[in-house]
Amino acid sequence: MSASQHKLSLFAALFVNINIMLGTGVFINTVVLAKNVGPFGPLLYGIAGILMLPLALSIARLMSLHKEGSFYTFGASLSPYWGFLSTWSYFVGKLATPTLGVHVFNMFLQKSIPFFAQFSVFALDGCIIALFVGLNLFSGSVGKNIQYLFLVTKSVPLLFALGAGFWCFDLINLASPAVMWEGIPLSLPLVIFCFLGFEATCSLSKVIEDPQKNAGRAIVYSFFIVMGLLMLYQLAFYGALGSALADQSNYVTAFPVLIQKCLPLMLNALTPLISLAIATSALGGAYGLLYSNAWNLHTLATLNYLPFSKQLSKCNTFNIPYLCIITEGVLCCCYLLLTQGQQVPLQYTSVLACMATYAISIVSLHRIAPSVTSLCGLVSCSIAIFFCVRGFIFTNLAPLLFFLVILALGTSLYLINRRSAKLQGH
Repeated sequence: MSASQHKLSLFAALFVNINIMLGTGVFINTVVLAKNVGPFGPLLYGIAGILMLPLALSIARLMSLHKEGSFYTFGASLSPYWGFLSTWSYFVGKLATPTLGVHVFNMFLQKSIPFFAQFSVFALDGCIIALFVGLNLFSGSVGKNIQYLFLVTKSVPLLFALGAGFWCFDLINLASPAVMWEGIPLSLPLVIFCFLGFEATCSLSKVIEDPQKNAGRAIVYSFFIVMGLLMLYQLAFYGALGSALADQSNYVTAFPVLIQKCLPLMLNALTPLISLAIATSALGGAYGLLYSNAWNLHTLATLNYLPFSKQLSKCNTFNIPYLCIITEGVLCCCYLLLTQGQQVPLQYTSVLACMATYAISIVSLHRIAPSVTSLCGLVSCSIAIFFCVRGFIFTNLAPLLFFLVILALGTSLYLINRRSAKLQGH
């Protein structure tokens, strides 16, 4: 089978992006946003979208300037080290997202099917991670078909929330005595989390048809589609339930309350169906990320920046860097041990890593083609990083420390390998 048969079309790349962006955050943020900012959740999604728009436009611009562009290519225009740091940061930190997606799936699974409640949720997490590592060892065409399946399943709870929410919509639920300013700083990184994923085509540029043309389009199209859906979803949900949504303990019980209000006679039938659909949607994002993110490590391995680079850069008969996929599985298990599956710290970790990578990429863009958009993008990155670090202080510092240690370890490996290469050159 020729390499061209493994290429992703514009529509396939678009589906991967949307699948990743709508994989977990849209559903797990439902309750926490209601608690933190009440009826201003939809507005916060709009603010985050405006904040992220210069980043999306900047990354799309970079993709048009670089043939088969990647985070390494963007950063390397400053220096090889910045290219390495950009790619390494994204690879390590972004794995918090599939880790969270897998854990969310098993939380819903145990709630929907009592049989699974007898097992440790972390044991189930490990099994799913192992399964996904195995599935991702097959061809991109297999992955594309799985992406379509996940996109269909996640549309079920999304469309139900939009339909039922606006059917039971009551303007009185949007009334608030005061703006809940204190909840905005902790919530902003959580809504930004939902926009992460538009950059997946940077990792997949090697396997996208005509990447200079299609990668940028996939980024912009997916961004605006997801932005609209996020705002409508949270508006419909809170407009239907109001403070009752904020009273829920976590995201698992949000949909049963909505069903109880809109279709009480179908509560027992719809609750497990919707829960399983949400769980599957979380898997969609996790699966897509494990596939796309592996190419970041593969890029560093092909440049001989890491130990065992020769082995890591090898691909199997399906053109998949199998050892990179396995490495991702190991790191996901490390995140589970550190966070115990806590939603907020994992979201913060992913946002922080992405923003660090975006910042390096946009600096390189501003150096090549300075513009107001790139300047706004740098401001957006700075704001997001500040709120992420602040959020870690108020929640859980362990994943931040783990991320920083791995980042420092990667830098050390890079410097050692570069020094060895120079000595061998002499």
